[in-house]
Amino acid sequence: MSLIILSGNNAIDSLLVGTRWGASTNNTSAALTYGYPNGNDTLWKNNYLLNEPSLWSPLSTQQYEYFKQALNLWADVADITLTEVDDNQSSQGDIRIAYSNIVTNELNTAAWAYVPTDFGVLEEAGDIWLSTEVTDLQPETFGFSTLLHELGHALGLKHPFDIQSNNQNTLSTIENTTQYTLMSYTNYTGAGNIYTPTGNNNFSIFSVKPTTPMLYDIQALQYIYGANTTTRTGNDTYTFSHTQGEIKTIWDAGGTDTFDLSNQTLAMEINLKAGEFSSLGVKRTSINGSLQTADNNIAIAFNTVIENAIGGSGNDTIIGNSANNTFTGGAGNDLIDGNLGQDTAIYTGNLANYRIAALDSNRLQISSRSSNEGIDTLSNIEILRFSDQSISTLNFLSTQAPPSKTSEVITNTLEGNSNHFNYFLLELSAPLESDASVTYQTQNGSAIAKQDYIATSGIATIPAGQTSVAIAVEIIADNIAENNETFSLLISNPQGGIFPVGVDNIIATHTILDDDNVPTARFIGVNSQFEDFNISN
Repeated sequence: MSLIILSGNNAIDSLLVGTRWGASTNNTSAALTYGYPNGNDTLWKNNYLLNEPSLWSPLSTQQYEYFKQALNLWADVADITLTEVDDNQSSQGDIRIAYSNIVTNELNTAAWAYVPTDFGVLEEAGDIWLSTEVTDLQPETFGFSTLLHELGHALGLKHPFDIQSNNQNTLSTIENTTQYTLMSYTNYTGAGNIYTPTGNNNFSIFSVKPTTPMLYDIQALQYIYGANTTTRTGNDTYTFSHTQGEIKTIWDAGGTDTFDLSNQTLAMEINLKAGEFSSLGVKRTSINGSLQTADNNIAIAFNTVIENAIGGSGNDTIIGNSANNTFTGGAGNDLIDGNLGQDTAIYTGNLANYRIAALDSNRLQISSRSSNEGIDTLSNIEILRFSDQSISTLNFLSTQAPPSKTSEVITNTLEGNSNHFNYFLLELSAPLESDASVTYQTQNGSAIAKQDYIATSGIATIPAGQTSVAIAVEIIADNIAENNETFSLLISNPQGGIFPVGVDNIIATHTILDDDNVPTARFIGVNSQFEDFNISN
């Protein structure tokens, strides 16, 4: 055990006792042992501050398992190696826990813990004493929250309101709640209450407690011991209760991860930014009252990246981070802001099933013609993914609208000063009673993919009852004088319709017109013959 220096970050320093297990260097891992005092061969030192061992009793086997769950939640976020050891006359763990009537009778508190090198006394450090009145230690109870709180002390955290001679830092009134740290005594009410029947139409009522170390707890413990970079490194999906309130913080060390709110029916507010809170799940504020959306109850730990979000059936708000996010709004009128990164919004139907309109140069409004996906407003979204194709939002935010008939197809397109889209049109002579589709793929001519245009491929579908679908190809602009160049779209494998007899593939060719040697006001290729292809029905 050793001293540590303050970080200079008030959110961290307000929680630091100033001592730690292991080396004195910050952000350095520690190896800790823990044990289960449960018999007559248990050894307690004689001069405890309050002589707690004089009236001690062990936890039950099941209660000890809950204690280990709480301990492992701290080890999940910090670089702490835990080893269970026997507890007897010759062996004791660094972290120990037992009941004591001294705590119940003298302290009038739920529990008491000794921090590392507390008051210069080494033997007691890490020992936790529970009141005999705290018996229910299973997760999502007051008892489990008490375990988490006391383990925070045992690992080196103080109350955020305590002023010490070596540390004057405290949290503000707004932050000194269990929303930010479970080391606080002030319950956060944003997740509501839990009402437990006690008979005769009576209920016990207590605020929903954190079920994990919270945002500042994780930050502080990682400052002391470093981060556990092995916790949840796969592709994890996080869901949240739609029947009872929750308060928790998500620490995830890697993988491609998802917040899945598809089980929710109320309006959710999902914020994927690290260090921020989301309003997820529900809360209950009266015994017979209806459920409401919880308020800023789920945090994402600093240095955690959650890439994807799936909304519920309510009117959700989803905010992305700087990663490449994927969003599925689902039902309801959703507001989705991709923030930074290359972000994708997913819709379940074919492109032709949606009405898409630009609200301004950055925002789109999307509504389904047939499903219950609501009316969504998207900003800072780069890609729209439909069941039949993916398409850049520049198609709709740019001034050129996708063609819906052959006369609108531009086969000779100016290269331009910024990237833009040129469209091919897949068209039927008459609507069909079922979907018709083809496989498509761009092909180089004198124009080269990645230099002159962005290659694309996929399946394009004309929904039943409609006659066309547009396929977009992004043209790469430059200021280099060069010849006009051509590229093509190859279509094959018709499904739900047929090509003309004897035709296996159809190719349509477009031309990129160089405009670096001519005034941009000059019109080129206006009278060129449009090229198109048809599927016979």
